[in-house]
Parts: sequence; C-alpha cells; structure tokens
Amino acid sequence: MRRACIFLLLIFAALSGGGGSAWAGQTLLVLSDGSDAYERTATRIRERMSRFSPELVVQSVPVAETSSAQLASATLVVTIGTQAATDVIMSHQPNRLICALLTHQTYDRMQPPRPGSQRTAVFIDQPASRQIALIKAALPQIDKLALVYGDASVRYATALSAAGRQRGLDVRSARVDDSADLYNALRDVLDPYSALIAVPDNVVYNNFTIQNILLTAYRQRTPVIGFSPAYVRAGAVAAVYSTPEQVGDQVASIAIAALQGVNLPPPAYPTQFSVSTNTHVAHSLSIELPTPAELEARILATEGRRP
Repeated sequence: MRRACIFLLLIFAALSGGGGSAWAGQTLLVLSDGSDAYERTATRIRERMSRFSPELVVQSVPVAETSSAQLASATLVVTIGTQAATDVIMSHQPNRLICALLTHQTYDRMQPPRPGSQRTAVFIDQPASRQIALIKAALPQIDKLALVYGDASVRYATALSAAGRQRGLDVRSARVDDSADLYNALRDVLDPYSALIAVPDNVVYNNFTIQNILLTAYRQRTPVIGFSPAYVRAGAVAAVYSTPEQVGDQVASIAIAALQGVNLPPPAYPTQFSVSTNTHVAHSLSIELPTPAELEARILATEGRRP
C-alpha cells in the first residue's frame, strides 16, 4: 500500500510538471570515496532526479570533504557506501537520511536515528530468498547448501539456512573465527551434491582467500554461487546482485518522494537485480546453465513479479 501511494504521488507530480516551488532545499550525496561503484550510483541518482525535475538541486561530495554546514543545510542526505554512512551518522545525524550500498548487517549495527529524524536504506546485498531462488533455478540437481560464515554474517547465514530449508535443501554450515579455520570448514561442508554460497563477510571471503575457496570447491566438484560479477569472473558459476545503476534508481525514487513530503520507507533490499553466469566453469563441472535472462525471469516469478 505504501509503495502504491508513493507511485501515485510521483505520477501526479510528473503530470503537473514537477510542482514548481514544491522543490525546497538541497539533496546532498555523500560518497565514501571516488570508487567506480559509488560514482556510478551518484551519477544515476542525479540523472534520475534531474530527469524528473530540472529544478531539483543535487550535490555530490566525498565524505572526507563534507562539512557540518553542508550536512546541516541539506534537506535530504544520501550516503553511498559504508564509510559515508558511518561518518555521517556519527557526526551529524541528518533529519532525513538515505543510506545506499551497504549491507543489511552493517546497517543494523549503526546507532539508531535520533528521535524525530527519519532514516532508511537500500542495501547492496540480496535477500536470502532471492539467493536460494537463484540456486534452485540454476542448479535444480543440487539438494544441499554449503555455508561458511564468520561473526559479521551470522544473521545473513541464518536467513540463508532458513530459506534453503524452506525450498527443500539440506543445509550444511560452518562458522569460522578467522581465515586459518577456513580449509577445515570447507572440508566439512563441501561435497559434489552441494552448492557453496558465498556471503559478504570479509573475514571469510576476501582477496586473499577467494582463489583458494574457489579452487577447493572446484576440486570437490562443488559449484560456487557468488554475490558479485567479480566472483563470477573469478570462478563462481553464477551470482545475483544489483548494479550501482539499479540501486541508484531505487534511491532516486525514494528521494523524489521524500522531497514532496512522503515519509521515508523502511530499509529494504534492492528491488532490481541482475544475474551473471560463468558458462566455462559450469561446463567443466558438467552443468548446463540457463541464460542470465532466463534465470532473472525465474527468480522474478518466485517473487510474484514479471520480467
């Protein structure tokens, strides 16, 4: 119902030419740094908001160069990345804040908003049900789910386990305290009838461990499901993720509604997503994968949506 109201409000505003003087104040985009993903997200937000109404004032600034005066004068603040959200929340607590490109577990660990302020988020990670839907669509022959996770991803691993069991998967999981425990954990959970699903946990999955994880899984004839295109390029058979542009679209829609007086919605996972596959690795594991477009359509169907 809330989404329907927001949608109708945006249509009304568009038909009335953007509302003229309705646009008051400034939207400040605060970037964690100058990385490509953050810049692409900010660019998409600016483009979408400008297309909706050229009268909207949107400024981008790196968090290291953000002043208290800028934060105080902004009608709406959008942080892009974990560092920007952490610094802005600790130093200022804006009246209305949208956090983008951070994980659900990271957001939950941040201090709560002060009374009277509004805060929401568009997470970068995917809902557990969508990850499991990818496995069921891409690997219907698999009946076991392998999980290795650390302290930072307990909640997400629990959600994945529950979603996997709900879809009939036998879940084998191992919790590790540091990368030294990783090999033993993988040995305990991997077998040729399982899929290893990577989770956004830097203790377990990082630049120093990923190649060994992929190689160990490959030797066990276990396909790996990643959480970014980079993991697919490195050797995961598939991943579902949201691009910076897809997250930017969602943030822009929330921002436009907020500037017209609509309260910020609850924090949410991305609504738009993409799928990447590595057919070379899949073929070497004797797996025939559907195309990314087919997988996206099947995942959408499980969510009751159409392509």
